[in-house]
Amino acid sequence: MGQCVSWALGLLLPSVWEAEVAISATALLIAALILFLLTSDHHANKPTPAAAGSNSSPASSSAAATRNRDAAGRGRSGGARGRAVSEITCAPGACSYVIKLELLSAKYLIGANLEGSSDPFAVISCGEQKRFSSMVPSPRNPLWGEEFNFLVDQLPVEVTITIYDWDTVCKCKVIGSVTIAVLSEDETGASWYELDSKFGQICLRLHSTKAFPDSDSFFEECTGVESPRKMTLKKQRQEMIEGIGPLQTIYKLPHDEIVHQSYSCALERCFLHHGRMYISQWHLCFHSNVFSKQLNVIIPLQDIDEIKRSQHSLINPSITIFLNAGAGGHGTPRSSSQNGRVRYTFASFWSRNRTFRALEIALRSYEATLEAEKKVRAHVLLQKDSSSVLGTKTDSTMAPEKRIEKAIASQPFINEHVLADVTSKFFPGSPEKFFSTILGDNSMFFQQYRDARKDTDLKLRKWCASEEYGGKVREVTFRSQCHSPLCPPDTAVTEWQHASFSKDKRNLTYETKHQAHDVPFGSYFEIHSRWSLRTASSSTCQVNIKIGVNMKKWCILQSRIKSGATDEYRREVCKILEAACDYFLKSESNSQDSDEIVMASSP
Repeated sequence: MGQCVSWALGLLLPSVWEAEVAISATALLIAALILFLLTSDHHANKPTPAAAGSNSSPASSSAAATRNRDAAGRGRSGGARGRAVSEITCAPGACSYVIKLELLSAKYLIGANLEGSSDPFAVISCGEQKRFSSMVPSPRNPLWGEEFNFLVDQLPVEVTITIYDWDTVCKCKVIGSVTIAVLSEDETGASWYELDSKFGQICLRLHSTKAFPDSDSFFEECTGVESPRKMTLKKQRQEMIEGIGPLQTIYKLPHDEIVHQSYSCALERCFLHHGRMYISQWHLCFHSNVFSKQLNVIIPLQDIDEIKRSQHSLINPSITIFLNAGAGGHGTPRSSSQNGRVRYTFASFWSRNRTFRALEIALRSYEATLEAEKKVRAHVLLQKDSSSVLGTKTDSTMAPEKRIEKAIASQPFINEHVLADVTSKFFPGSPEKFFSTILGDNSMFFQQYRDARKDTDLKLRKWCASEEYGGKVREVTFRSQCHSPLCPPDTAVTEWQHASFSKDKRNLTYETKHQAHDVPFGSYFEIHSRWSLRTASSSTCQVNIKIGVNMKKWCILQSRIKSGATDEYRREVCKILEAACDYFLKSESNSQDSDEIVMASSP
């Protein structure tokens, strides 16, 4: 019994040698931890260079020198709080202003590299304060979505945004710049500004408010460290060297689609499909290649309606993305919610909150860019409407030679390469009567035809002269019923119409561009048609109709869209032509009856 007790005590209690080893290891670990804390505090107290000095731009050295002079003049040293204060020139206790600038995107930038691309980054300066954006490799239409704050003592001030092309060997080239005056407290929506170069526009949003720097929390919030980069320069340079990223090799997307964020996650209902989520300028993509079974999901940002934080299997943090009504079918089996919207659930995130914020920022930047584009289009339409009034006055006095030159210089309204013959019939009238009776501003044909098809919200603009395409153009909008199982019950439709006569008024060319907005991939394609009316006799003309589908972007359902849209629109143009013939005959008979009544009533 005594031997068993001694054996048990020897097994449970450590020996002297084991105790010495444990104590030595603990002492060594504590000493290493103390040394690490001392060295980290030492590096943190050292004055660091500018946060954006890694850009090596021509303005970075001057920005660092300015901050050093300010810090030496005020006798400040230390961490980020001291550096932030060194950039401010406000008197203590005075009322200051906070200028918040959101750098959203740019387009049509000059290709500064030999292959025609550019690696743009922005330098934003307000007085002596400078901020640096991240560098977006290889696109001419970059999307930033970054915010920058400036604290000034008085208004008005000028904010200068300069776009540079990144270069590691030579001096960074200036692509263009723009200076914006902030006159008073105001908030501007997302607007496009022209750069001082030949090409290029930049989309910004400005917001200026009063601030009181006496509050430390507010002071740090407004003048904190510059916005973090979306990707480190090392990763950016690596993607630029590789040339083609996963969005091009896996999803066949255009080369200007750059990955802004990438996360490891898995899809619900097919949890073995674990892969990576990519957030780009226009798309949200997911790729899985587990057990040699590939799964690719492409969700355009325009189809996303709502993003929610969720939980999968009670333990895995996940994000649920709800699509718009009618959108879906992007590469995985559907999982519909109660209201019929398609949803996708991505789970097993290391940092769900960071992914959620990245998705929200991408959506906000995308929506802001669309709003800015709408403003630009509205401005262009307003200019066209104002110029059309002057054009109608000068067309009558223009020489015939100049008219011919103007017609030759006009651009094509539709893509002729996608057109195919549909039908060839006769219309019981001349081309001039077809335009006045069927297409004229006072005609009720389209109103009656859309009412018979049970279409709603029809709006027809008046015809106006077009210098770009020649002839006259107008815009028609309505909500049309959809008969395809992939589409919603009805969709908003925009149709652009163009009409031009020959010199002798014997031939008429009527062209249309038809685009649906609420159907899946509706912004990716347009339906083009051309009606050629030629005078056959004194009372009839021959009508030749051609239609085709013009794909503006590539998508995974391209062949199905072309075949389905072509068949559906072929039937519609035949119905429109038959209805136009019946409407013309009825209007002619009504006009003859009215003439006979007038002649009979006259003495």
